[in-house]
Amino acid sequence: MAHSVVESTQKLWDTWNIITLVILSLLLQFFLCLFAPLRKQRGGKWVVIIWLAYLLADWVPTFTIGLILQAESSTILVFWATFLLLHLGGPDQITSSSLEDNELWVRYALGYMFQLALTLYLFMRLLTDQKGQETPGLPIFVVLYVGVAKCGERIYAFYQASFDRYGEHQHYLFRGKIEVTNDESERSCNYTLGEELSPYGTIKSLLVGPLLSPGRRKRMRAAFLRKGSTDILLMLEIELSLLYEVLHTKLPLPGSIPSWRCGLILYRFLCLVLLWTALTTFRPSAENYVLGMFELWLTYGLLIGAITMDIISIGFLILSDCKFLCIPPGNLSVGEVKATTWKLKCGKGRRWSKTIPQCNFITHNDYPKPSNYVASIQTILKAIGVFQCLSSQNLREDREWRFIFEEVRKKALQAETVEMGKKICLKRGDGILDTHEEYRHLRWSIKELDYTKSLLTWHIATEVCFQNGDQRPASFIMDYRGISKLVSDYMFYLLQMEPAMMATVSTDWRDVRREACRDLEYFCRTQSVADKIDLSRAIFAEGPESPSVRRLGEKSVLVYANKLADQLKIGANGLPWELMSQVWVEIMCYAAINCRPNVHAQQPSKGGQLLTFVWLLMNHFGLGTQFETDKRAVDDDEETSV
Repeated sequence: MAHSVVESTQKLWDTWNIITLVILSLLLQFFLCLFAPLRKQRGGKWVVIIWLAYLLADWVPTFTIGLILQAESSTILVFWATFLLLHLGGPDQITSSSLEDNELWVRYALGYMFQLALTLYLFMRLLTDQKGQETPGLPIFVVLYVGVAKCGERIYAFYQASFDRYGEHQHYLFRGKIEVTNDESERSCNYTLGEELSPYGTIKSLLVGPLLSPGRRKRMRAAFLRKGSTDILLMLEIELSLLYEVLHTKLPLPGSIPSWRCGLILYRFLCLVLLWTALTTFRPSAENYVLGMFELWLTYGLLIGAITMDIISIGFLILSDCKFLCIPPGNLSVGEVKATTWKLKCGKGRRWSKTIPQCNFITHNDYPKPSNYVASIQTILKAIGVFQCLSSQNLREDREWRFIFEEVRKKALQAETVEMGKKICLKRGDGILDTHEEYRHLRWSIKELDYTKSLLTWHIATEVCFQNGDQRPASFIMDYRGISKLVSDYMFYLLQMEPAMMATVSTDWRDVRREACRDLEYFCRTQSVADKIDLSRAIFAEGPESPSVRRLGEKSVLVYANKLADQLKIGANGLPWELMSQVWVEIMCYAAINCRPNVHAQQPSKGGQLLTFVWLLMNHFGLGTQFETDKRAVDDDEETSV
């Protein structure tokens, strides 16, 4: 019985394997063509789904060409092989899944050349088997040409997006001044050429150098200080959207040659015309095509599918932000440049997820009693991954973003020189405490602890105060209590789930967190608490000198948090939520500016991170470590303006 099942399965596979895989390859191409932008717009699970589809989209055509190579030679199989080569070129909406893919462009180039060699071998074998009596038709040659062009496009996109080559894209550093107009009907951007370097040129310099000169910093800082929070957020969204499209798609590829129109015709419209020619010249009744009804419809589906995906790609190109990169840089004289204004509509589509992931230390470490076997199993599952404890909140432009923007702007107003800006970036919460005389005694929680312990201390203290503090409705102007909670949980999420973005944490941060978990478990048992609210109330109620707290040890993070919460709750006006929210923003700014630029560059392909927006905002305001301090540095733009 089992032997017959195996034989029938093997027979079914031998009959339908190539057809099934060809259909799967076509479906994967359509899926990536339509849904690849969702990893930028949504993030989360879409990143994993698109990553799996991306891997399969490369593996399935390669494996299918190998099966065709083992099958009997036929014209229709060779025709399908050319479509598989076209599928290897991938849709315009995605070329790489991560920055590492771009760096491996040589490996991809060798792989595509090998697949091209196999396809050409199928041609030669077909001609040899037919002994010259029949020749493949024009559609095969046309689709083969388009497939080679698509693979070449993708290899070139890998090459252009690699960091060694990325910094040499001088054609993207066009001169321009960005102006944002917001009204009820549309959101538009005006680029007035010739006044200052574009913000996109700034983000390129931040990623791959060179250091930004003092004169350029001064002009950029002055331009951004005149803008409001909503306008600045739109600018940053466009910049990071451009960064994503340059690094992970083929959409900006036409802008890499002198003429944008020529590029569009050469790489998009010409391929579309050729594929349409293949469709109209395909003659299934010819003697060199022996097809069944299913094979006939599949071949038409491949042709129509390729044409449809090219049309969709052109639509994405027109609607994408990469049109900002398509301004020819060297074709205008100085006088013409200064008199030229480009008005480009930004569109209303989402450019990033606009969500802030949340993870709470006390929630994540809600340890049950060992006697409860089921609860112990749940604890083990939580130890494997914290996804059960993760949530997210939408970023509100009128609340959280406006508050963060105003806090960073206050720091920028003080940073008149590069040296002052770098000094401000060294503050990780103590800068805010220094400005409030009555809270300077809290500086121990930052200056006497390393960054990891300080962050955990403030995080636990914020959660404790949040659960036990003033529960009145938030102010209609600003919800400082909610902002403190939001940023606190977000920073712990980064510490737990995105440690690469927390370059300032110590190497033993896992040991620090593990010790804090043990102390929290011990406190739960001694206080007989049932949930996180009871635990927060217990920590809030116990003073630093109580026996249950002192048993934890002087260097316990939980002891530090208890002491900080006890000092924060002292005051006639209740908890100082405004101060706490300002401290958290400064802690976040410190993490953002010390995160490696290449780590920030990876975030747009994962839905974006608020920390990356803060990093970009700070640099545009002149706060950062990548500004030239040498007074002898030559600033061509400054000389021109003088």
